[in-house]
Amino acid sequence: MRLRLLFPLLALLLLVSCDRKGRMASVAEENIFCTADHPEGLVIKAVSEPDSAFGVSYLTQHEVNSLASLMKQVTEVIMERTNGMTEFNPDDRYVMDLAERQMHAMTELRGMVYKTNEKRGWSGWKLRIDYETSGSDGLKRRTERWFFFDKDCKTILRSFELPLP
Repeated sequence: MRLRLLFPLLALLLLVSCDRKGRMASVAEENIFCTADHPEGLVIKAVSEPDSAFGVSYLTQHEVNSLASLMKQVTEVIMERTNGMTEFNPDDRYVMDLAERQMHAMTELRGMVYKTNEKRGWSGWKLRIDYETSGSDGLKRRTERWFFFDKDCKTILRSFELPLP
C-alpha cells in the first residue's frame, strides 16, 4: 500500500522539480542572450540543477572551494601563456581579456565569501549556466554565470559570472 502512494508522490515531486528548472533556465538564458555582445553566436553548454539559496551572497564551503579551484585554473592558463609573466604581451587579447574578467569575478567573489558566514533563511534558488560566446573583439569566451532567484523562480535577484579557461 505504501509503495502505491510513494510512486505517485515521487513522480509529482520530479515533475515539479523539472518545471522549476525549466522556468529558471528559461529566465536565465533570456538574461544571458539580452546581455551578450553577440547573441547570435551564443551557445549554452550546461545548466545545473536548481539548488536552495540562503540569501544572494551565501555560498557553501564546497562552492567556495570549487570557485577557488576554477580561478586557480584561469591563473594557470594566464601564467602558461605568459611563461610565468616573463613574456607578458599586452597585445595578447586572450590573456588581457581573461585577466580582466578574472579580476571582475574575484572582486565579486571576495564580497560574497566574506558574507558566507551570514547564512540566512531560505530565500529562493540558485542556478549555474555555462555558455560560450564571442566578445565584441571576436574572441571566443567561455563563461559560467550564477543566478540567484526568488522563491517563485520568476525573478533574478542577483547574478555574477566567472571566466572559464
